[in-house]
Order: sequence, then C-alpha cells, then structure tokens
Amino acid sequence: MTLKSMFVPAAAGILLCAGLSSAISTEAQAATNYGCFKVTAPHLNIRARPYSSSEVIGAAKRGDILEKRKLFCTPRGFWCAIRKGSLEGYADKSNMRKVTCP
Repeated sequence: MTLKSMFVPAAAGILLCAGLSSAISTEAQAATNYGCFKVTAPHLNIRARPYSSSEVIGAAKRGDILEKRKLFCTPRGFWCAIRKGSLEGYADKSNMRKVTCP
C-alpha cells in the first residue's frame, strides 16, 4: 500500500467529518428528489400510513403538486410516500399522475 492510497481515504473522511457540504456534488443532493405528482381527484386524503384505514393527517385538492418522498411506491403500487409542504404522509396513487417538479 502506497502513501498516496492511504492518504486519499483519510482526506475524504476528514472532509466528511468536517461537514463540508460543498464537497458533496449537487448531483448527489438532487438524488433525494424522486419526482412529483399532480392531484387529479377533487379531494385526496393524505394518510399517516399506507393503508385505507390509517388516520387522515391532511388533504390535497385537484391541481396540487405533491413531492414523491421515496423511489418506489408500496409493493402493490397503491400508495406513494408524498410530501406537501412540511406534511409527510401517504396518498393513493390512482388519484394522482406523474408530472415534472416545478
């Protein structure tokens, strides 16, 4: 093992621990955005968990833009993790359509 090969991981660790966010690429930061949905139903309940019997924690109306929080929706694809402002929950995918994020 050369001195250079030992230095590179050590330097990367120091930068990471120092919290230098500028060392993180904007591409990595953009990877947390999984897309957006536009509400197509007149009224859409936002639920605490991905179940129809789960507590309703908010609502969205037709035309609202919801941010997708996770790469994949639930295994059967009925529920998607979404964010509306500071509200995070789950919404029925059949009442939304994919759109480009504003």
